[in-house]
Amino acid sequence: MPLADILSADRFSTYLGWAQGDVVLGERLYSYNVRLSADFYASLHMMEVALRNKVDGALTAIHGAAWLHDPAVLTDKYQQDCVAKAEQTLLRDGKAATHSQMIAELNFGFWSSVFGRSSNHLWGTLRPIFQTAGLKRAIIAQKLRDLRRLRNRIAHYEPILAQPIPILHQDILNLTAWMSPVASAWITTHALAAYPATPVIIKDGAGVSIFDQALAGHLPV
Repeated sequence: MPLADILSADRFSTYLGWAQGDVVLGERLYSYNVRLSADFYASLHMMEVALRNKVDGALTAIHGAAWLHDPAVLTDKYQQDCVAKAEQTLLRDGKAATHSQMIAELNFGFWSSVFGRSSNHLWGTLRPIFQTAGLKRAIIAQKLRDLRRLRNRIAHYEPILAQPIPILHQDILNLTAWMSPVASAWITTHALAAYPATPVIIKDGAGVSIFDQALAGHLPV
């Protein structure tokens, strides 16, 4: 049975469109999307672990371990709701809501939000976790927003081939390297998929999104 018969018509239609109706090519694009998603997930995992531990270390050093429950630190309602939800989840699952458990339970949206405009008061404390010059809070916030969207697409098994893959991959490497060269080296060791230097999905003469056939060598056979 062809793979296309297993997938829903709506889900496969994106790949079929990119393949210009070629079912075999559409299946190869689907498989490549899964491979890239798995690879990105590993990279995002390491970046997120580095981010949350660096942020926690910086805020704990200034505000103490109770910073998660300090409204002077987390002034944003979204952040406060994230903390409350994480605590409820841990208690529901029979786990102690210790500081370390809470840090692990909080989602990527929370960690991204501490670099948002509403948390501008934290930037002076968080800036030193990034070992690079000339960095602005807004740059970190934008990159994390883009990577959060990518992470959400991967988590929901959505297509990512039309995303700016080379740029997003480099953003992950840069953000991680600025925080931890060791973590960045782990990514380069464990991220095994080949990332093309140019977009996978391009526009044809009529403005329709199609697969760049010059990149066929990157697709699974």
